[in-house]
Amino acid sequence: MTDMQKIDFHYNVPDRLRYACLVARTVYRRGLTLAVWTADERRLRELDSLLWRFDDLAFLPHVRAGSPLAGETPIRLSNRLEELEGDVLLLLDDQLPPEWQERLDRFSRIIDVVSTKPEELQASRSRFRAYKAAGVELAAYDRRS
Repeated sequence: MTDMQKIDFHYNVPDRLRYACLVARTVYRRGLTLAVWTADERRLRELDSLLWRFDDLAFLPHVRAGSPLAGETPIRLSNRLEELEGDVLLLLDDQLPPEWQERLDRFSRIIDVVSTKPEELQASRSRFRAYKAAGVELAAYDRRS
């Protein structure tokens, strides 16, 4: 666990999925690959749909991680962390990913996004404590607009 990168918490985000699209656009424009994880299949489908219509002036190429095109597509979505790889991992879930201590170390940057919803904030505190207990370096960014 000592070689795990820092995890950036972006909290007080007004709209978690819209914020995820902003992150995706930024990562893509920087020429990096993005892996997006949530265990919530409905949330993943909503994000997939939103990525298609998020920016009228920019195409954000994305696929499910299990797609035959995943190796050549810069933004990959999955509800199975073991399927994902990339430069940046975007976490959009209320729970810790399964086997997170073994699986997160293959990403050079990790961003955990938390909205303003009280239940998400509460769940994020549990994740924050778990990361801290494991010795992960943490940074918190208040995204209140």
